[in-house]
Amino acid sequence: MIWIIGGTKDSRDFVDLYENKKELIVTTATEYGGKLLEDSGVKVLCKRLLPGEMDDFIEKNKIYKIIDLSHPYAVEVSQNAIEASKRKNIRYVRFERENLEFQNHDGIIEFYSVEEIVKYLENLQGNILITLGSNNLEKFKDLKNISNLYFRILPKWEMIKKAEDLGILPKNIIAMQGPFTYELNLAMMKQLDIKYMVSKKGGDTGGEREKIEATKDAGAISLLLDRPKITYPEVYSKIEDLI
Repeated sequence: MIWIIGGTKDSRDFVDLYENKKELIVTTATEYGGKLLEDSGVKVLCKRLLPGEMDDFIEKNKIYKIIDLSHPYAVEVSQNAIEASKRKNIRYVRFERENLEFQNHDGIIEFYSVEEIVKYLENLQGNILITLGSNNLEKFKDLKNISNLYFRILPKWEMIKKAEDLGILPKNIIAMQGPFTYELNLAMMKQLDIKYMVSKKGGDTGGEREKIEATKDAGAISLLLDRPKITYPEVYSKIEDLI
């Protein structure tokens, strides 16, 4: 079997294009990620695998190849999978979304950690749109200007509850499923009078281009979290080449 580390649109695109779906088994970190693959014709396991569990998974399913299509910022699962491939002496292949290139005049400031972004936000005036997902919500909860922060997260009950438990008011929660079009991003930023937009370098698949261009046209500044740096043994940036 070929183990697909999935849960992203990239992984769904790969599964759709791959002919022999019976030799694929996909793992996703969430039930939601698994539901999106229900009609794909592949076997899916919705579970976060720890390092030891990865070894057992490889043995149980007779895995001879790992194809990592996890999110660009899911560092831990990628590192663990690389180590598991070494222990089991099997091939590991990574799909990495191409980084988009923008010019300095596009109003972009890059950061290397969420903590750096939070510190930068402390002294800003004006409304700020945060699009880093629900996993980073707690890092913003102590900001004095949190009433000016708007958090765009998935419309899942547990994520919305997490935001509210952290003291984020309902008016500051935008629960919507992306990726979003340029037009929707622009309308949202104008409606909320956004001056800064915080995002990851998600590439075209993650709607990064539409966010950057809408932010620029809204007269706002993009604050981008740089991708983690991992040395992969084998990398592809196009699904067709990977297949």
